[in-house]
Amino acid sequence: MTGLLGSSAFALKSIADLEYDMVNSSDFFTRFNWAHKAELGFLLLNLVSALPFMTNWWMAPIQTAWAVIKLVRALMGGHVIAEKDVFKSEVYNHQRRWQMAGFFLYLISIFIYFARAMAAVMDIHIHGISPYD
Repeated sequence: MTGLLGSSAFALKSIADLEYDMVNSSDFFTRFNWAHKAELGFLLLNLVSALPFMTNWWMAPIQTAWAVIKLVRALMGGHVIAEKDVFKSEVYNHQRRWQMAGFFLYLISIFIYFARAMAAVMDIHIHGISPYD
């Protein structure tokens, strides 16, 4: 999940750098495509790790649905930006909205993982409740 968050943040940074003319279009394409490939790799890893828990964990269907949507979008070429359209705000804002949606899904998931881990630690150390009893 941390890899998903990082790759999404890197793609958002690439879009912001392009918007404010901090990089040229070839550097943008290199960075954005690298971030997209990293996100797809981490999505596949997350999908494989969530599939065994589809029936007994409430976050697994949400993460699986998002992974399927992103993978179908990638297969259809929804992430591709034409070189002539790269500086049009409606084009990079469309990509930004997709990246922001993923970023916030990953951020919320990390927060839920952290809160659940801290609740388990409190159960074990404060209340003396162990899942292994």
